[in-house]
Amino acid sequence: MNKDDIKIDDWYRILFGEAPPEIIVEVAIRSIILYMALVFVVRLLGKRTNSILTITEKAVFITLGAIVAMPMHGPTHGIVIGVIVLLTILVLQRSLTRNFFISRSWEKLMQGRLLP
Repeated sequence: MNKDDIKIDDWYRILFGEAPPEIIVEVAIRSIILYMALVFVVRLLGKRTNSILTITEKAVFITLGAIVAMPMHGPTHGIVIGVIVLLTILVLQRSLTRNFFISRSWEKLMQGRLLP
């Protein structure tokens, strides 16, 4: 896109971009699929994700948002890759949580110590 192509009052370009109108349907389908996958992964993370979050859980949620954003936005990124990465993060988080129960020193290293 050239500098001359950018006009502040070009509402069509601002709202729909340079992509063809059919992309709106594709983005909607991608969003629905990735939203369902994200809800599935969050449910598998457990009840703690609905209450108080630890540092690693907060990091996981930020990562999940970034993961689903790319495949949701356009045709250059496939949905399958986003779902695979979501599942990988799920396995990583479950493994970390299990290690926290096994080793107190591992938990202290990853979470820090509690303040009074």
